[in-house]
This record gives sequence, C-alpha cells and structure tokens, in this order.
Amino acid sequence: MFQCKACIIILLILLAGCAQAEPIIQAVPTDIPPATALPVAMTATAPPTAVPTPLPPTPTAVSPTQTAILPVVIDPQSLAEISAGTAAQVDRLNVLRGHSNRVMTLAFSWDSLTLASFSRDRSVKLWDIWNGQEVQSFRMQVGDLNAIAFSPVGDWLAAANSIWDVESMQVAHTFGAGSREPIHTAFSPDGSILAIALFNQPITLWNIASEQVVSRLEQPDDTPIFGIEFSPDGSLLAAGHSYGNVRIWDIASGQVIRTLEYGYDGTDVHDIAFSPDGLLLAAIGSSSTIRVWDVASGQVVQTMSHGEGMYGVAFSPDGSLVASAGCDRTVKLWDAASGRRLATLSHADEVITVAFSPDGKLLASGGYDNLIYIWGVIH
Repeated sequence: MFQCKACIIILLILLAGCAQAEPIIQAVPTDIPPATALPVAMTATAPPTAVPTPLPPTPTAVSPTQTAILPVVIDPQSLAEISAGTAAQVDRLNVLRGHSNRVMTLAFSWDSLTLASFSRDRSVKLWDIWNGQEVQSFRMQVGDLNAIAFSPVGDWLAAANSIWDVESMQVAHTFGAGSREPIHTAFSPDGSILAIALFNQPITLWNIASEQVVSRLEQPDDTPIFGIEFSPDGSLLAAGHSYGNVRIWDIASGQVIRTLEYGYDGTDVHDIAFSPDGLLLAAIGSSSTIRVWDVASGQVVQTMSHGEGMYGVAFSPDGSLVASAGCDRTVKLWDAASGRRLATLSHADEVITVAFSPDGKLLASGGYDNLIYIWGVIH
C-alpha cells in the first residue's frame, strides 16, 4: 500500500516538471515567413552573382526545316481547279514556315511541283509544294527582289542577274554585273530570252544560250520600275512604273506602243499581270484600285476596289479570276468578267505576293508575317 502511494507521488512530481519546461515547438518564432519561402532561403546562401553556375543554353526558335511542325501532304487528285465557279470554296491547305523576314515574291515551276520564294532575309527557298517540305535554299546578295521566275521550259530559276540550275543549285548563266538594287526578271514564253530591269534603268533582254544582249528597251524618262511581264505570245513586254502608269513595248521594234494610266502622279504601280490569252492586262498599286485594260484598245474594261493599297496581282490559269494581295491582310478573288468579289482569304499581316500554280489547283500567297499560305479547293 505504501509502495503504491509512493509511486503516485513520484508520478505527480514528474508531471509538474514537464508543465514548467519550455515546449520545443515554440522555438520557432511566429514572425517567420511562410513555409513557401523556405526553398529560397536554402538556395540563397550567397548572392546569385557569386554562384559560378553556368547559364542554360538559350532556346533556339523552331524553324520550319525542323521536325517540330509536321508538313502537310496534299493529294493533287483531291483538288478541283480554282476558278470563278469554285472561288467561294477556296480554303487554306497548308502554311510553309522557313523565312525569317517578309516574303517578297513567289513563283511556281512549269509542272506545278515546286514553289520558289524570296524573302527579305535574302534567301531563296524551293518547296516541294505537295509535301510541304523545303528542298533547297540559297542566299542572295540583294535584299530586294521584286520577282523570281521559273523558266517555262527546263529546270531553271532566274533570280537577280543569274539563272540557277534547280537540280544542282549552281549558277548556270550570269548576265551583266550584279546589283544591290531591286531587280525584276521575266522569262519569255519560249524560255529563250530573259528580261532584266533595275530600278530606274532600261530593261535589258538577254539571249540565254549566248548570254548576249538582244536589245534594250529604253524609257522616255527615269521612272522607277516595279514589275515586268511578257505577254503570253512573247510579242509584248509590260512594265509597271512609279507615277501611276504602265508602259507596253513591242519586242520586235523595241518601241513603247502604249502607255496606260493607272492613277495620278505618285501612285506607284506595284505589280502587273497579263491574262492567259494576252487580251487583258491588270495592274495594282498604292491606291485601292485594280484596273484591267483591253490591251489592243488601251481601254479600261474593269475596275475593282480592294479597300487598301495592294502589292501583288495574278490571273488564274483559266483567266476567270483575278487575285489581289493587299495591305489589309487579305487576298481577294475577283470575277475577271464582272469585277465581282468572290472570296476573301485572310493573312496575319499585310500580303505582298500572290501566285497561281500553272495547273490551276493551288494559290500561294506571302507577306509580312514571313509565312507562305497555300490555298485550294478540295473536291
């Protein structure tokens, strides 16, 4: 009995001592930052600049030639021809990424298998248009090319004052001295002549086989040239100028046979296009107006308003459509006969260039967003 009482007394003494002791948990002050700040305290034992830890590599932008963006394969058998009858059904089929600056000009090969593009990044790229893959690229010395052109016969591409063999990507022909000025080029329909125009100099016609000058098309003044194109039969050459006019030369005589007034002085003509039959000529420029002339009479037969200034124009291969590329970030498709707008295709930024494939199944456009849009009509 005595032993039990003694045990109880000892137990009470121990409990009283525990009550007087400082709790260990209370050693942490109540004003410490929240627990989420603890990792910072653990890693910040020294100023960040004092830690000689190497920086991680800077991430590189994903380019279109990398596999991060899978190419879109287009089946040509699934497409209808783009025409006035199908314009309302035109849809975006693919977007080609690869240029690091605005896309200035586009050209399809004669067989509609390859698309060439030139950009302000000074590169010319060749694309397998049906697989959406970049297949070749080379760099130019000039920063501005208002036109590149595929030969209508053979695998040649004209850029600046040179003709490149598309297979080897080697220069096959060089014509005259190079220039850093904007250069315009156009093949004659039979592929035997290359026309080269510098910004404000005579247009020079070169025989490709001999690399000799055939003739020079003199201008009445030094008006800057913004675009040149042969008529489909090769008998005429048209050039768009600053100060609002288009001049047409007779190739045989070398004389200007017609001057078409696009707009008032100071209205630049940015691009021109003959219809496939050569009867019509369309021009666009810094005004909002597309003008279409009858080549024989010089009379305006159609006028369309894009809404803002434009950079590029093209006829569809069947001649039923006119496509215009504008500052309003759109490509617009027009009925060539009636002048009625049939479709509007949207870009992310201003559109500079537009081109139809020779088979009429594709439309390509490019501009300030560095991208090339491929359009078509799926059955």
